Amino acid sequence: MASVAKYSNRTCTRCGIKKPANRIYSKTVEKSYTGKSRRSINVMTWIGGVLGNKGAGRAIQQYLWQSSNRKYGGSTTKQINLCSKCFHIAPSHNRPGILKFLIFWFYYGPKFLLTSPVVRELVIYIFGIFVWLLIKLLKFLGFLGIKILDQDGDGDLDKKDLEIAYQRVASFFSRFKKKKNKKTSEDT
Repeated sequence: MASVAKYSNRTCTRCGIKKPANRIYSKTVEKSYTGKSRRSINVMTWIGGVLGNKGAGRAIQQYLWQSSNRKYGGSTTKQINLCSKCFHIAPSHNRPGILKFLIFWFYYGPKFLLTSPVVRELVIYIFGIFVWLLIKLLKFLGFLGIKILDQDGDGDLDKKDLEIAYQRVASFFSRFKKKKNKKTSEDT
């Protein structure tokens, strides 16, 4: 018996649903961060300054008289795993604006249809229904075909059925030839 490959389970970053890896899609999102830093001192620094520690005294002096406030910020991109429902909700780092989409609709429209996980899962679902209906139709036609081709009525196709069908076809064409021969003999 052949073993069927199983995909590992992955978790959607946004909603937390667990699905096989072929049903979870990666997306690059932009992550930004900001903050500020400054010098700080605590109770032990004050105690050290009072007791005469040079390092503690220097830290207190810098804290009181020197500005060391620093503001920083930046942004990075990050790959996250999303299910098909969350894929279009999470903002992308290179999403086109509305004006850009309206101008280049002939590019972004098909790109959306070809790369969208929602469209992909919808096509897979519709294709599955179509295949199921086709199989049912073929089974029904096979049932009708057996009923039509079963010449002797025993419920299955075998050599006897083919021989009976051959005899019927041969007799039909022999009657047709006889009629044609009678017409040609009367014309001459």
